Amino acid sequence: MIAGPNNVNPRINALTRAKGGKKHAAKHQKTTEMCKSDPKVDDLPLDLQQLVYMFAFNLPKSAVQGSLHTVMEISRWNLPFFFFREKIWSWHWKEFLPSPLKVFTPIEYYGGSFRELFDDDAIYCFLLGLDFRMRNVRKFGNRRVWEDRILTSWRVMDSLAAYYWMIMRSKTRVLRKQTLYEIYFNH
Repeated sequence: MIAGPNNVNPRINALTRAKGGKKHAAKHQKTTEMCKSDPKVDDLPLDLQQLVYMFAFNLPKSAVQGSLHTVMEISRWNLPFFFFREKIWSWHWKEFLPSPLKVFTPIEYYGGSFRELFDDDAIYCFLLGLDFRMRNVRKFGNRRVWEDRILTSWRVMDSLAAYYWMIMRSKTRVLRKQTLYEIYFNH
């Protein structure tokens, strides 16, 4: 299926009358609910599937599905909200678009790199705010090790998120003293 229910325009409702706005079933319908077995793109023949993907995204099916699988994988990581950018520059459309995690668009329209989804500035600020002198903070590496990991691969964000959730549950201090980080996070 290409578009989920979140991508549908809420003002368009096939069950609402043009005048009066009352819901009613069409004469051939028994209820106002959608059919339980809506057709899926995968139910179509392969050539027709390719045409649907080319029409919808101007990309072949393999590229769209690869991008969709990676976006779904990233969303399952349960990353903190500040790890992501709200809007991302699209080189194709030459404007900022919502993140593919909010409204799916293949990553090829954003320059082809999933690294673009992550807000590097916020992540580095988070690392700067941590007090790596504390044992529980440096348990999985110092600040330099984490920076090198982030620069090496965007897939390390899954590990960084697990690290974030672990140290935020810590009973001991994890943020540097007498900084804006401590003031912001402790109040």
